[in-house]
Amino acid sequence: MIGRPISRVEGTEKVTGSARYTADTVVPGLQYAVLVQSEIVHGEVTRDSLEAASAEAATAPGVSCVLTPLNCPALQSLPVDLSWDLPLERRPPLSDLTVQHRGQHMALIVADTPENAEYAATLMRLTYQESDAVLTAREVLDRPVPTGGDGAVRSGTYQPDHFVKLEDEKLQDHRGPAEEPGDGTKVAARFTTPENAHYPIELSATIAEWDGDQLIVHDTTRWIAGERQVLAAYLGTTVDKIRVISPLVGGAFGSKSFLWMHVALCAVAARMAGTPVKLVLSRAQMFTSTGHRPPTEQHLQLIADSTGQLTSVEHHTLTETSTVAHFCEPVGLSTRFLYQSPRMVVSHTVARVNSPTPCFMRGPGEAPGLFALEVAMDELAYALNVDPVQLRISNDAIIDQASGLPWSERHLTECYREGARRFGWDHRPREPRTMSRDGVQVGWGMATATYPGRRMPAGCRVTTGSDGHIEFASATHEIGNGVRTVMSQIAADTTGSALQRISFCSGDSDFPPAPYSGASQTTATVGSAVYDAGQEWKRRLLEHLVKDPDSPYAGADAATLDVRDDAIVSSDPSRPAVALPEVIVAAGPELLDRLSFTVTSEGAPKTGPMSQSFGAHFCEVEVDEEIGRATVTRWVGVMDCGKVMNPKLARSQVIGGITFGLGMALLEQVPYDPGTGHALGEYYLPTHADVPVFDISFIDSTDDHLDKFGARGIGEIGICGVPAAIANAVFHATGRRIRDLPITIEKLLPPFTGAPTCTP
Repeated sequence: MIGRPISRVEGTEKVTGSARYTADTVVPGLQYAVLVQSEIVHGEVTRDSLEAASAEAATAPGVSCVLTPLNCPALQSLPVDLSWDLPLERRPPLSDLTVQHRGQHMALIVADTPENAEYAATLMRLTYQESDAVLTAREVLDRPVPTGGDGAVRSGTYQPDHFVKLEDEKLQDHRGPAEEPGDGTKVAARFTTPENAHYPIELSATIAEWDGDQLIVHDTTRWIAGERQVLAAYLGTTVDKIRVISPLVGGAFGSKSFLWMHVALCAVAARMAGTPVKLVLSRAQMFTSTGHRPPTEQHLQLIADSTGQLTSVEHHTLTETSTVAHFCEPVGLSTRFLYQSPRMVVSHTVARVNSPTPCFMRGPGEAPGLFALEVAMDELAYALNVDPVQLRISNDAIIDQASGLPWSERHLTECYREGARRFGWDHRPREPRTMSRDGVQVGWGMATATYPGRRMPAGCRVTTGSDGHIEFASATHEIGNGVRTVMSQIAADTTGSALQRISFCSGDSDFPPAPYSGASQTTATVGSAVYDAGQEWKRRLLEHLVKDPDSPYAGADAATLDVRDDAIVSSDPSRPAVALPEVIVAAGPELLDRLSFTVTSEGAPKTGPMSQSFGAHFCEVEVDEEIGRATVTRWVGVMDCGKVMNPKLARSQVIGGITFGLGMALLEQVPYDPGTGHALGEYYLPTHADVPVFDISFIDSTDDHLDKFGARGIGEIGICGVPAAIANAVFHATGRRIRDLPITIEKLLPPFTGAPTCTP
């Protein structure tokens, strides 16, 4: 089954509408909650207005609970290990009257119907005492804002050492000479990316219900194990008293990777109301309550010698987080190793601003970071009069410069060459503005893609039924990427059973623990646990068969037996093949019990080479300068991601990532009033009408170092490099070097040179 284009095992349910998501969960006696959020960016709500508004809302029809800072039970502060390098808020929700960012939760209304809860929320008219707000990272540097100490609310800037819990992924790095070379061809530029919103189709939803001191939480999360831990910390209880259920997740892109404040408040409200409580965020609340990709300002400098070899690379990033939590967009991580250079300087500075807490977003760090690096590489290629593909090939790093270790597998050069061949890159004229079609400019651009190969510990439970069905289960998540399908394929191959007799269950903290579904690690992580469980299942079965005196394989050497194609087979021709279901159905309870167990697989090997995925993007754009419109018309992507477990799902993942990157390049930004910080306008996303013709392929390789089946993550590499490829194509089409995303109409229209006219 591994390597075959199997359709999603839950596909029928999804396309027929019978798939169950969190908000679809039916719980008897349910009441409904609505959030009340701040209308200012920074300041304090007055106690009098909060008391009056709460009293009025409490008398509205159907209201059973009004939760505010005045009556919210005191929640515990998170321990340092959960907040110092993760985007989890140091300040518990509703813990004081201050406002630290737009959309901060000020109250939670619970009523018997959603309509009554919504109406009561409109009665919460609050008065604030506003304070000066710090709205941008640049403002923090220019004032400057003094750095606030170690409390829950902090200010100023800081320079974190590493990215989240990954201590080897250094955010401050300097290798080689202290000073840059005095000669060579130099490219130096400033790049900016705006705030991006995750915008998943499924809104975040939570249902909380208490049974004595036991809490059951149905939530749209992709961090079941972590959510239990954080909830237990906030509520002052233990993880064994909390069960988290997340049946299916309808898109996340990072927004559901952590526990957000509304989940804790829903649990508190359910205890106060004495009934289960359901809270579904509105689309507007998703922008302020479930994270975002923070803006970045990047300063990048490349120096190359006369042969086109890089001699120095510097990448300095200014980004931002909230005043109540830590997060650093790790923009320069790829710069540390992607191209060979004897001198490398990377830094990240984080400014605390009055904004909601940012978090992971698809391709965190790599997506905005490769935009700057790959546009700068394109500019350097023009300065050197070298083809952009050839410049990258000649600077390919044969080892991981950050660690000094070799790569477990690296086929980036093959990606470049195969992508160029499939795209027809040899026919590309070098000079900009030399291609046109139907009256519009045409340009071709390319960029490199890369993303780490990661793996963490995970568990898997196997349960064998008397009907021959084998169930594998892990507390991981199906977030729309086909996890249940790929895990079923691994289980089928390792047990030798038919796919139709395999099922994989996820989304429940009662299953063996697994890490968050993010960082493109789930296949390698949970897949390793499923692989080990399947191998152990087969070993136990064959061991039983050679020991069972009633078995047709009694007394045989277990090494001569195998399970393949749903049958027990032997290398001894005197022993016939027996259908696997017959063996299981005929088994007694002792064997079924032996074939039901739990295993745990370890994380990535501590020693040995480094695992990293690579790829190359090639694209064509049409730019109509009369109306300022850029259209991506053709895309070739070649990826090196180890063993491709399911080509159909893999291709879909890469196409989804490219589409995500297309939006990042041309459309997506959260606009705010620069004076007040209030949101303006709309958030534009690509639709089917915006996507190009895709040609996606994979280098056939196997990374045996990361896991036993040779796969690396594939979920996020699709977006990496995409905005740069588009920006480089726009330059080739128009001669305009655009370094600020998104590439909007105003940046593509020709400058107005005529005299102003006025007509009556």
